[in-house]
Amino acid sequence: MLACAVPLVVLAALIAWRVATLSYPANAPELAAEIRSVLADRLAAAVLIGAVLGISGVLLRSATRNPLADAEITGVNSGAAFGAVAATSLLGARGGAALLPGALIGATCAVTLTLVFSLRGANRAGSALAIQKLVLLGIAISALFSALTSITLVLDEAQLATVLSWLSGKLGGVRMADLIPTLLAALLIVPAVVIGARRLDALAADDAVTSAVGANPGAVRLFAVASAVGLVAPAVAAAGPVGFLGLMSAALAHRVVGNRHRYLLIVAACTGAGVLLAADTIAQALWAPAETPVGIVTALAGVPVLLWGIGHLRAKRVSA
Repeated sequence: MLACAVPLVVLAALIAWRVATLSYPANAPELAAEIRSVLADRLAAAVLIGAVLGISGVLLRSATRNPLADAEITGVNSGAAFGAVAATSLLGARGGAALLPGALIGATCAVTLTLVFSLRGANRAGSALAIQKLVLLGIAISALFSALTSITLVLDEAQLATVLSWLSGKLGGVRMADLIPTLLAALLIVPAVVIGARRLDALAADDAVTSAVGANPGAVRLFAVASAVGLVAPAVAAAGPVGFLGLMSAALAHRVVGNRHRYLLIVAACTGAGVLLAADTIAQALWAPAETPVGIVTALAGVPVLLWGIGHLRAKRVSA
């Protein structure tokens, strides 16, 4: 319980600090009210999007038994981004709800391609080799969808300036209406995931263990991946792709509570919310009054975690 309480306390402290350091003109009450409203929406976006991305990182890690699995590495982010950009270019869609169908389709296509090719022959391959295969395929799929996004933007230059910062992940300008799809997805998916926590515990261990508890490993894996996509797509539609947040949240949560998903999901959600809130604070302060997209900050923080994970796997492989 202490492991779950600490991230909550840190998250509450970050929110309190952001509210306490808010400044606005005392003689302009209407402007002050608008500033408070924008801050409230931004804090809600950081907490909600960070939480769902943290949970999605745990789900992808458990589904693939890959400690490096993440929405960025498996191609989910780039697929969702391409779908959202295509929806904007072809249909004129604007805002989180309007972009959601395109983001959902793109994310589903990307993760399907990655998993289908990476799981082919996985039973015959060693664990380390299977992990390397998924990472390489995920990078290739991400590159493919990123190229498709670039082509779409070249063909429709009118939206280039608007979309460019969004593609790096940006909380600025996200309002409460844009978060409604993400909130609904969380309310529908997270309770189902928590109910299935014991099956996810078994899946993270072995297919034989999953079968022993009376569950179909393939069905549980499909449920975990579909749940992750269902959480990531609306988050990307609202704020753009925020890289490596799921990887960092899942890695830290696993170090703290192991494979017990009942607690793992809570710790990952709180960690994701706290990390994104801290990253957004740093992004706003770096070159103020100009604003750095928050996805750049999370990417800079996530790359060392990814490299550490690769080095850890290599050390385990050598020792084995």
